[in-house]
Amino acid sequence: MDEKEYLISVGKNITKYRKKKGLTSKELGYLCDIEKSNLIPIEKGRINPTSLTLYKIANALGIEVKELFDFTEERSRPLQ
Repeated sequence: MDEKEYLISVGKNITKYRKKKGLTSKELGYLCDIEKSNLIPIEKGRINPTSLTLYKIANALGIEVKELFDFTEERSRPLQ
């Protein structure tokens, strides 16, 4: 996995947990004090968020930060 794929995987996990909670990007941004315009590039894997930003996002989602880095489900999917 290269750096770009890594950031995309983190972003996908954020999106997955956000949707599980039934939150929009705007609502998650509000909960963790991040503008929606800043959250979307994180979810898309376009920027590398700071550890503090990931901490805020995980807290708002009610998960541990390490869950954002669990890519086992993604790796088990067949390549398309």
